[in-house]
Amino acid sequence: MQNSFKTLAFFCLFILCTSCLKQTESITPIAKAQTLAELQREAMAITALTAGNSELSENAKSTLEQTKDAPDLFYLNIKYNIKDMDIYETADIPNSFEKLSNAFLKTMIKLFLRIKGPQRVEIDPIELDLPDLNLDFEVVKSIKIKRVYFQYNKEFDQSVDNKASFAFVSGLDLNRVGRNKSLLLNYKKANNRCNYKCIDFTIADGNVFDLIKNNSQSIILRPTLTIGSLPKITELRIDGQIDLQIGLKLPF
Repeated sequence: MQNSFKTLAFFCLFILCTSCLKQTESITPIAKAQTLAELQREAMAITALTAGNSELSENAKSTLEQTKDAPDLFYLNIKYNIKDMDIYETADIPNSFEKLSNAFLKTMIKLFLRIKGPQRVEIDPIELDLPDLNLDFEVVKSIKIKRVYFQYNKEFDQSVDNKASFAFVSGLDLNRVGRNKSLLLNYKKANNRCNYKCIDFTIADGNVFDLIKNNSQSIILRPTLTIGSLPKITELRIDGQIDLQIGLKLPF
């Protein structure tokens, strides 16, 4: 009787152990598995957000581009657009790179308010007033202007029977002032490809990092305008775009 009980107990224990072995242990991961490339891209996005002090608004689109020769560096490419620009409005813009873009576009448009007549206009140096960018130059390693473009607002142009035109502008040069005098950008009427509804500048040397780093309040620029005639439409209702390339250093 005692032997039978032992045999039955052993049999039950065997069945229980066999059942346990057949079960598969399930472990719920704390976070999804990521590749090294995905982790690095995530770090790039966080670094870009931190460097700009805020997320980009709906007026700006961005892409991230990693360098091959320096794995700890990458570029944040920003396309900033503004529609029906009010050059006198003080915009509430949280992102530092958008602040710079907005300030630069408004400064460019204000040049056309100085037009007095058909001539080569030697305009006094102008100040690009820098907003409080609050940039960390341990992270931000380069700032380049890649494109500056503006056009008459289409709704406004239609309201004046499509007579708004930049045909009166023969040329415009914008130069740096100071020790490193050089041409920043220029425009030639002969190169216009949009029936004079827009001005698309040629960027001669768009590196403005040193200008921004060494000038906390403003950048001095010297423009030269060549005007063939007076504009038919004097009101400035402008849409603009500026492309920036920001070089950033990863924090590891």
